[in-house]
Amino acid sequence: MTWKPKIWIAVLLGFFMQPIGMLYIVRVQLAIAYFLAGIVTGAADFWLALSKAEWGQYFSFGFVLMIICPVHIYLIVKQNREIPIRPWYSRWYGLVSFPLLLMFLIFSFRAFLFEPFRMPASSMSPLVNSGDILVANKWGYGNYATYGITLVKSDLSKDVKRGEVIVFEYPKDPSTNYVKRVIGLPGDIIEFDKDYLIVNGEKALRVFETNDTDFEVFSESISDISYRIKVMPNRPSVKGNVTVPERHLFVMGDNRDNSNDSRFWGFVPFENIVGKVVYIFRTGNA
Repeated sequence: MTWKPKIWIAVLLGFFMQPIGMLYIVRVQLAIAYFLAGIVTGAADFWLALSKAEWGQYFSFGFVLMIICPVHIYLIVKQNREIPIRPWYSRWYGLVSFPLLLMFLIFSFRAFLFEPFRMPASSMSPLVNSGDILVANKWGYGNYATYGITLVKSDLSKDVKRGEVIVFEYPKDPSTNYVKRVIGLPGDIIEFDKDYLIVNGEKALRVFETNDTDFEVFSESISDISYRIKVMPNRPSVKGNVTVPERHLFVMGDNRDNSNDSRFWGFVPFENIVGKVVYIFRTGNA
């Protein structure tokens, strides 16, 4: 018995899920082509959103693909081509299995390898501004979760170093992720003030770079890692002297006078570490 795809089903699938629509009408090569096109158009739309291109507010490559594919499918099906044997991937269970597999791969990638986070505030300025998107490398840090679902918890298998920027679960509310710079490792003695930072008796090198009405910007260095910090001269100084306990970290924001960090609420347990920031997508927000 021959089989012919239903036009209305094929067109709907082609609008919402282009590769699935092509699989439904048994066009495997076109399904692969539209899958790759979806990746390219998604990346293009993501770039437009980040670059804040004015024309990108009114144009979407992905929407163009959503228009082209249903028309393409309609023209193919209208050719009245009947299929002698309907393959498994064209049946409902085959069509459902591909999105489920893709969702599983995306979920696993985010949970175990790399996950994006949007910076909600300016506590890490000037390195990261509010609205920027951070990508954290999660493999080796033992806290494998995404979308609020924890899959595995294990011990660290990677060394955390001073000066690295990490994503971690806020100790007072683990449902909230924070982004800060690692200043102290287990056993370190940290002394801090507005005008200096001392780690194990060694004062961090601080070099003035520039200033504006509210901020002074310095280049600061610890453990051979240099980064830039902001200081507000008119803000009261926060002073302290602490020793970092075992399996904990002392973290601070680069925007020193606008950061809720270890100076105020204490240390970050190892099990709260989510990952290390490896890439930053700039959105242009100040």
